Amino acid sequence: MRHDVWRREPDAYPLRGEVLPRYTDVDVWQHLNNVALITLHAEAVQTALRSVLGEQAWRERAPALAVSAGATDFLAEGQYPGPVRWGARLLAADAGGLRVATALFQKDQCIGLHESRLSGWSEGRDIGLPATALAALRAAGVPQAPAMASTASAPVSAPMAGAGAFPWQTTFPLRFADSDAHRLVSDTCLARAAEQLRVAFLDEVFDGRREMLGGMLVAHVSVQWLQRTVAPGQWQLGCGVARVGDRSLAVRGAMYDADRCVATCEAVMVALNRGGPAGGALSDAARARLAGFSLSV
Repeated sequence: MRHDVWRREPDAYPLRGEVLPRYTDVDVWQHLNNVALITLHAEAVQTALRSVLGEQAWRERAPALAVSAGATDFLAEGQYPGPVRWGARLLAADAGGLRVATALFQKDQCIGLHESRLSGWSEGRDIGLPATALAALRAAGVPQAPAMASTASAPVSAPMAGAGAFPWQTTFPLRFADSDAHRLVSDTCLARAAEQLRVAFLDEVFDGRREMLGGMLVAHVSVQWLQRTVAPGQWQLGCGVARVGDRSLAVRGAMYDADRCVATCEAVMVALNRGGPAGGALSDAARARLAGFSLSV
């Protein structure tokens, strides 16, 4: 997405609005947390859906129109306080789903890009876009043929044998608040699980001494739902290193309800110079540690 110039232009988005970040959206580095930014993209997506499908569309459960996959590029740090402007654009729709592009802007700068693919969900399964929703989108002029290549595709083909197929595993408890208005585990919960998995995994790799890894910026996060159901008591999570570059690495994981793979995720992190901008390099010591947790699945 970051290479599509049009996505960084506010005028490329017919639907626009503004939100005020909250203090609780600030992380330990005193900028807006990545999950908080993902939730702002999600709000823009919902506004786009309501503009076409009606103000009550989000209440429908038979089937529930919900995210199948999402991809987010983080281009710059979001700051608190101060308004964040968003833009949304319905890209394309067919029987398989709807693609929605969103962007976030602050102080005349594009700070993030996102694309979601949405479809109907029934009894935990993706059943494609409901005919009524597809007809409404057609009437609103949303094209059938994709105008641009989809970036909200599956980040990983997950092993179905369980979290034990990964080099490292942990658990993630699910709360009542982790369910959305469709009684499904929410997209925010999946984003937080992916973040917690990444942070805990890297702490394990480096024995709690993250300074060995150096400064890192999360540049990209992608997720895909394979099943969407009522929240179980907990997920089992598996994680490993998908690839390592000169100054970047990709961490890949999956979420399981017992032996059923519920969702997958991948995060790309880029090394930073101490002065701030990207351009640092991973040390040989960091590479050696990461190599011990490489994926073989």
